Amino acid sequence: MPQGSKNRPKKALVVLNPVAGNRDQTLSNLVVHKLSSLGWEICIRETSGIGDAEIIASKISGGNFAFDLIIVSGGDGTINEVVNGLVGGGRLDIPIGVIPAGTVNLLASELGLKNSVPSIVDALLGGTKRSISLGEVIGRDGERVFLMTAGVGFDANAISRVSMSIKKLHGQTAYALAGLMEYLLGSFPKYKVILGGKKYAVGSVLLANGKYYAGRMVWAPKADIGGTSVQIGLFRTLGRLTLPIYVLGMMFGFLSKLKGFQVIDADEIIIEGPRGQPVQIDGDLLARLPVLIRVARDKVNIYAAHSRE
Repeated sequence: MPQGSKNRPKKALVVLNPVAGNRDQTLSNLVVHKLSSLGWEICIRETSGIGDAEIIASKISGGNFAFDLIIVSGGDGTINEVVNGLVGGGRLDIPIGVIPAGTVNLLASELGLKNSVPSIVDALLGGTKRSISLGEVIGRDGERVFLMTAGVGFDANAISRVSMSIKKLHGQTAYALAGLMEYLLGSFPKYKVILGGKKYAVGSVLLANGKYYAGRMVWAPKADIGGTSVQIGLFRTLGRLTLPIYVLGMMFGFLSKLKGFQVIDADEIIIEGPRGQPVQIDGDLLARLPVLIRVARDKVNIYAAHSRE
């Protein structure tokens, strides 16, 4: 809990993405109401577009309202923006709480949070404040950190096909349709990877800082959001014949046994390929090749559910 919070009401900034998930703000409203009833002072800032959450978080030091924490109501993309804003503003000392309201909530799953008021409020009142490692993507457009996942190849190219209008109406269905379109229409380019001093030619690359991917699927069970490295999955061959096998392997837990797939634990990777190919970062396209991806020096503190250990 924040220093001194036992002797005074907490002050929290709620960064709310009103179009996250299915646009239902009921959960967020109930959490804010409960916290207010407990004496918390709440300031709510709604985002109005991509990048807004980052701007809000980067300016948290301004004004006379000193916050004990930031509560993010949205999905992984909104949380990513807030963390990048805190990095840019030099305020990673401020902890984060999460209201999982997005289309995809991988971090919330990792933190053991449920989509319920008791689960979220309990985590904010007395949950475990976890120190989360960050990944860092460095490219021609600058630097950006990520919390859960990054990727180059099929998943990034599929995300580039996601229609925002369809996403707002159907959530995860939009990603499934985009994946199908990429499978049918995609060109499956090759990429060059430098990893641990070795060079690889691959069809796709996934990086896992946390173990969950695309909902509740797990391809990197050893990934640890509190660790000092990331799990890097190399798809050595990828095409219309092999992709369905990889997908089934990911869904049913035998991906690591497939000959064309390899997982490497590392703290740095260089990825090259067709210039301008997209890089997905926590589910959004936020960089272009070529990139260097490494474990960042900074960490962020995020409230998780009570430890069951």
